[in-house]
Amino acid sequence: MERQPATLLRVRFAALSQLQSHLHMVEGRTVFFFREPSPRLVGNDRVIVEFSVANSEQVSTLRGIVLGRVDVTDGAQIGAWIEFPDTKLAKRLERGASALATRRHQRVICDLLVEVREGAHSFVARMMDVSLGGARILGATAPRIGTMPLRAGATVTMKVVGAVAPFPAELGRADVVRTDKNTGELAVRWVRSDPVVRVASLKLLDAVRRSWTQAQEMTHAPPCCGNGQVLDPPMPALRGRL
Repeated sequence: MERQPATLLRVRFAALSQLQSHLHMVEGRTVFFFREPSPRLVGNDRVIVEFSVANSEQVSTLRGIVLGRVDVTDGAQIGAWIEFPDTKLAKRLERGASALATRRHQRVICDLLVEVREGAHSFVARMMDVSLGGARILGATAPRIGTMPLRAGATVTMKVVGAVAPFPAELGRADVVRTDKNTGELAVRWVRSDPVVRVASLKLLDAVRRSWTQAQEMTHAPPCCGNGQVLDPPMPALRGRL
């Protein structure tokens, strides 16, 4: 499992119609051009992109991979094409702004390697989002610890792999509330009766929120989308499925 965390990106549009215009649906996937003031992203980088619309608390966050860079010599088109594995957001937006989630109700998206342990058995997986109540974890082909299936109702202990401050290393106990043996997804609920867990979950959530303040940002600006014209550079050829 790749240890390098995904790069966090934020994109802000003045209107929902602009966001729709920049999400290109191709071959069952979505492709988006992220403009950069200076080149940072490179091909095959994993990214998490938070899309938002001005004067709204509604956001949507997608995980993708950098398809390729564009570096035009005059600086007018510097950035990277990002590929998302499906077209769910673009299709939801056809229903209007209600397709975006309200920020205050969202879990905070993250990309952390965690060790999940039950007794003497453990596995390493990726924490995908976190809240004060719990977290969602993905990474095993099936949610198993050793030879015993990990089922809802089990209690596990967790820690962040390679934790660097301000992230806490030990997260303490959590109860498994849902498993999906097809995807390896686990939903866990912190055992908040444990004071160690209460402190660790607060520190974890704060650290994840702080990491988003470091995200590279792109703000959509005119003349793009003037007269309905999207000023994106030519799109590269798509490769095999993500």
